[in-house]
Amino acid sequence: MDTRDVAELVIRPFETADAPAVSALIATTMRRSNAADYPAERLEALIAYFTPEQLRQLATERQCLVALSAGQVVATAAREDGELLTFFVHPDCQGRGVGTRLLMELEGAARRGGVTTLRVEASLTGAAFYERRGYRRLGGLVPGTAGPHVPLVKALCDDAG
Repeated sequence: MDTRDVAELVIRPFETADAPAVSALIATTMRRSNAADYPAERLEALIAYFTPEQLRQLATERQCLVALSAGQVVATAAREDGELLTFFVHPDCQGRGVGTRLLMELEGAARRGGVTTLRVEASLTGAAFYERRGYRRLGGLVPGTAGPHVPLVKALCDDAG
């Protein structure tokens, strides 16, 4: 995996040809990054769901983005109305600003679309990432497909606006 500086990062809309690479990215990220927080059998069920065909279908229902470094898909994220979904950054690229750049793109698009609040049911693994970027917990853990998730929310407008 190429982990060049994020200045070389290209963020663009998901294209149908990206589906196999995004599916592989999701599988790698779940197996390496989420394995400490969730049982393997639950993760494998989710990995099986995110087939290239399913990703192509989901892309017709929501705004899906990919981040590329040296032409390789290194991250993906999606938004449907006021909810963030399917947010994955390759483990070799985590902590390098890739996720932050992707999140900023989705938040900007949401603002332009009139969305004032974004919600996310973050994995236990990813909750701190969102909190560092201004998301606030909405209470305790909630059940999720892989296991417990952390509901978070962020206001996208300020009072001065």
